[in-house]
Amino acid sequence: MLEGQQSPEHGSIGAPQGRPNERRDVQRTINLWQRNASEDGGAPLLTSFDFSAMKGDWGNRFLICSDRSVENAAFVLYGMNFAELLDLPHKVTAIVPLVQQIPERYGPVFADGCIKALTEPAPARFSGSFSHEFKNELYRAVFLPIRMHPNWSKWLIFGSFNYRMVLSVDQKVH
Repeated sequence: MLEGQQSPEHGSIGAPQGRPNERRDVQRTINLWQRNASEDGGAPLLTSFDFSAMKGDWGNRFLICSDRSVENAAFVLYGMNFAELLDLPHKVTAIVPLVQQIPERYGPVFADGCIKALTEPAPARFSGSFSHEFKNELYRAVFLPIRMHPNWSKWLIFGSFNYRMVLSVDQKVH
């Protein structure tokens, strides 16, 4: 299911403070991908990928369609939590480049994540922070490739993304 959006700049809606399961969700996403990886350890094929372990709850997960030129990468599917975090519509209703949909500060994370997922057959993990309106957004993400067809140039990128807000504290001594 594709779900709605709420931008990090609008506060912590959809991003519970101190949520401990964000790291576990990234790892569960990686584990699901690894269970479906090809016998040679490469990216799994969509026809053999079993999404049933998620039981229809995409949460903070997403599915992007892209080719090697990630400027045209677009969301195909995402969970309600993901939509709320990034202020997206509750469901994908049109194929629009994702860089036009996500907050600008996360554009490089998603672009680099997609590129890395398409060039390396391993989990592309990202974590870091952004300062925004006297708060810090601590984010964590993973991007994983799924082949749509062995001979096609388009790929799917399966992943998980989450952030939480923490109050920024000025560390200067006066």
